[in-house]
Amino acid sequence: MNKFRVLGIYRLPLFSNNAIEADRMILEHAIEALKAKSSVVLDIDFIEEPEISKVEKAYDLVLTMAQSVEALQQLDAKRELLPNVWNSTNDVRNCYRKKMSELMEHADLGYAPFELVQTANLPANKFDGQGSLWLKRGDFHAISDDDVTLAETPVEARAKMRTFAEKGVKEVIVQKHVPGDIYKFYGIANGFFTAIRVRRFLTSDVQLDIEKLKKNVQSAAKLLDLLVYGGDCILMEDGSFQLIDLNDWPSFRICREPAAAAIGSLAAEYAENYMRVRASQSTQKSH
Repeated sequence: MNKFRVLGIYRLPLFSNNAIEADRMILEHAIEALKAKSSVVLDIDFIEEPEISKVEKAYDLVLTMAQSVEALQQLDAKRELLPNVWNSTNDVRNCYRKKMSELMEHADLGYAPFELVQTANLPANKFDGQGSLWLKRGDFHAISDDDVTLAETPVEARAKMRTFAEKGVKEVIVQKHVPGDIYKFYGIANGFFTAIRVRRFLTSDVQLDIEKLKKNVQSAAKLLDLLVYGGDCILMEDGSFQLIDLNDWPSFRICREPAAAAIGSLAAEYAENYMRVRASQSTQKSH
């Protein structure tokens, strides 16, 4: 009996920043949802991110949370065995913060303005007169809590840039602090979308335009080629918002079950179409 082969790849704990268990759970729950919703016979394996180089079996679909440079290179090297990867290695690279910011910069989707600053040879007066600033490592998303940090004075900003340099971070995304309510949003390519306020700072009752946010975020996801994604935005006093982050396959901690169901549905639909095509091709060859 033909089986649809699925490989789940756990995220390296280094990239899970305070969400190791949550990252593992969303992957497992999504594949459980795939099993529940699929009408085809599945063959499912899980591996840790460092085990990608040891894969010798072909899989029809890979659901991966891997983000490291090494893991993405290994997935590229295994493309003949692992041709269908969600999110693809290119999509994950699009979410490295510098690349993501550059892709979003001119897209008119509400991404927060930024400056890319080198940590080496920082001018002595850099950041003077700029007010409070968010400093974010330019390569990956946050590996540790201080990889995204608020500097309230120029002196503090320069000190934190030196800390980044000492950690080997060469480029930092710098964005002006904007007061407002913080929302987390989550989306799947089959239409699932939710936005949840996680911090309230505004004293007035300002309402977020969820439909506009959904439209902008879905357009951003298409720009980055993401199937499974999440991020953050700031709702400002005038009712406008800024996107401040968009990343591949978050932990979905605050909406795990509906998100897992949506991922499972998308994968089940893909599996059924894939097996239908395979059966058709097999029939054609037999004639």
